[in-house]
Amino acid sequence: MKINQLITDWPPGVVATQTWLHRHGVGSSLARKYQQSGWIERIGHGAWQRRGDCVDWQGGAFALQQDLPLRVWPGGLTALALQGYSHYLPLGKEEISLFALPGTRLPGWFAEHDWGLSIRFLAANLFGDLDASAWQTSRPAHRAFPLHISSPERAAIELIYGSEDESLFSSVAELFNGLSTLSPKRVQTLLESCGSIRVKRVFLLLARQSGHAWYSHLDLTRIYLGSGKRQLIPGGALDKQFLITVPEGFADAT
Repeated sequence: MKINQLITDWPPGVVATQTWLHRHGVGSSLARKYQQSGWIERIGHGAWQRRGDCVDWQGGAFALQQDLPLRVWPGGLTALALQGYSHYLPLGKEEISLFALPGTRLPGWFAEHDWGLSIRFLAANLFGDLDASAWQTSRPAHRAFPLHISSPERAAIELIYGSEDESLFSSVAELFNGLSTLSPKRVQTLLESCGSIRVKRVFLLLARQSGHAWYSHLDLTRIYLGSGKRQLIPGGALDKQFLITVPEGFADAT
């Protein structure tokens, strides 16, 4: 392949892996030749950027999704921020949450590259098989490539999964107050598919606490919540509906 055609097919801001280059007719020896000629720059083992380009984590995540379709995706807080919920997110050092299917590992070029922020990687068997509605497409600002990210409904559940118990009733609960437009149909499907009792009980308690209209449309009888009491906050009050020990102000004692 001529270098001009390669550059035409290569979106700015995107990492090109050796797998992607092979699909475009560029083997490893030709890639090294292009590197020596100054056309491309190596950013890690088996990964390159266009000469003079500035790639960020989103350009790297796009490359991951080309090599591992729907095995790695931005989720949790990161997906919510990408969909306009950033004004509800806690301030602090920027951290990116990438979720993945069980058994997935980040390639060395991504894990070892300095993206200028922290990467939190969670490979979890949180859901059963789900259809495409569990994901959405996000287009990073001023970029010509799409990212598959968690839908707001899935991201909210992932957020609970990845949060420590202590933060569930502070920063996470505060964020839930802004989730007024979630789809009850999507929430229902996700909660029925979710395998974590802790996550489902906390999600439903925070949804009830937030008072959003979509909560009243959920059919709780179709969501398996396990049995027995579970302590999340030592010394807290028992919520009689979902049988979890939480801060006093969150418990329904009736």
